[in-house]
Amino acid sequence: MYLAPPSRAAFAALADWMDAAIADAANNEEPAGKLLAGDSLTGNFLVGQVCGITLATAPAGRFHYLATPVMDDDAVPAGRYNSMIITPREGGIENLAAFDPARHRVIINEPGSFSGDITLAAHLRRVTGHHLVTPPRSGGHLASIGMIAAGKAHLAAIDRVSFALARVACPDDVAAVRVIDETTFYPGLPFVADGAVPEHVVTVLRDRLMDFRTQPAWREMAGILQLRDLTILDAADYDIMATVGGSPPASAQGAPQGAQAPPRSPGAPSPDRLRLVRWSPTTMTVPARSART
Repeated sequence: MYLAPPSRAAFAALADWMDAAIADAANNEEPAGKLLAGDSLTGNFLVGQVCGITLATAPAGRFHYLATPVMDDDAVPAGRYNSMIITPREGGIENLAAFDPARHRVIINEPGSFSGDITLAAHLRRVTGHHLVTPPRSGGHLASIGMIAAGKAHLAAIDRVSFALARVACPDDVAAVRVIDETTFYPGLPFVADGAVPEHVVTVLRDRLMDFRTQPAWREMAGILQLRDLTILDAADYDIMATVGGSPPASAQGAPQGAQAPPRSPGAPSPDRLRLVRWSPTTMTVPARSART
């Protein structure tokens, strides 16, 4: 989810680390090996990181919750994150009270994004009374920062971890924007396993994920994303995210809600053709991989 050139090597190391855990679980016993070969998966990946709203609104049994990152900021509750509302440093909006939808252009990263769309719409309704209508999309948080920095839009919400990543990935863009408000804190992006993975294998995966904190790549990742730790929350903590806004996000207008799992990419394998699936930090849809490799 937080993949950019500066963080790519650390996430690749995490991918290898979790691949090894999956391989160990698959080799330890035949039933687990059959499952991890993809025969019984409820989705199309074994382990990864998803948006909290996806976990909050998933059908019962769709995921096993594993853990959540902790930000290295005493002002942020452990396992939580929020969004920074930004405007151009030059020629931007003085504060949210001055926001006028007739004059100020809002950009979102993706329709249904909890941090970039849903909470932004809810925060603007609460603070200004304005309802957004079909705001344009940038395609990603770093792209939104770039558009705000260039003066192509007046307002965007950037999740706090992405904003930390942007300080390393595109510092000039960050220097050209100004934070004028923040949204409410909610549980951070969870690491999850497929719901069909047996509980004892889930324990192995969770333990291996937590052990990643001993690796040099964790220290690299933590420095880039401004993380302090991983923590294990109560999965029910995510339920509140499904109640935010109480209505479709501003971007909806007939489009899929952020509460829905992302569609499978064109050409991606269906679950019954998956084999050993590589950890993916960026998407729920990942390429198939032979269990024998």
